[in-house]
Amino acid sequence: MSWRSAVAACVLALGCMTPAWAQTAIHRCVAADGRPVFSDQPCASLGATSVTPPAVSSAAADADGATGGPSASVLCAKDLADLRQGIAQAFATRSANRIGGLILWDGSSQGAVDGIRAIEALVRQPLVSLEGNEAGGIDAVTAGPGGDLTTRRAHFNVVRDSGCLWLRPPT
Repeated sequence: MSWRSAVAACVLALGCMTPAWAQTAIHRCVAADGRPVFSDQPCASLGATSVTPPAVSSAAADADGATGGPSASVLCAKDLADLRQGIAQAFATRSANRIGGLILWDGSSQGAVDGIRAIEALVRQPLVSLEGNEAGGIDAVTAGPGGDLTTRRAHFNVVRDSGCLWLRPPT
């Protein structure tokens, strides 16, 4: 093997290793409009919220009984405006799963699978308005199919749990 071949082999080997050295952390964020954002920049510099919970020291975890899983405060609606925005986005994208993620299913007599199926039919209807408040719940007012002028209401009770606002399955 000539010295040129040896140099070329070394340069090639170094070139293959450089991408591994140049890799940066990927920041997983949620933008202000609720869309997921993946970036090499910190979430705060993008005006977004990190979905990676902050590191918890073992002493704090023992004191709080934390399990090290995702923090509910990072992954949920902090106020009624966030909750309404999530519902509106679900209707805009016709995503039953998006609304399903806003629902606290614990203690519901309705199973999550049956509930998602019912919500799937609901989000196919055009959303006219969201009415109500935290105390009385939220009504999703939808238009009838095919330009029907009648409206329908799906009522969601709103509950506060673990510092978040959640919907209860619709009635």
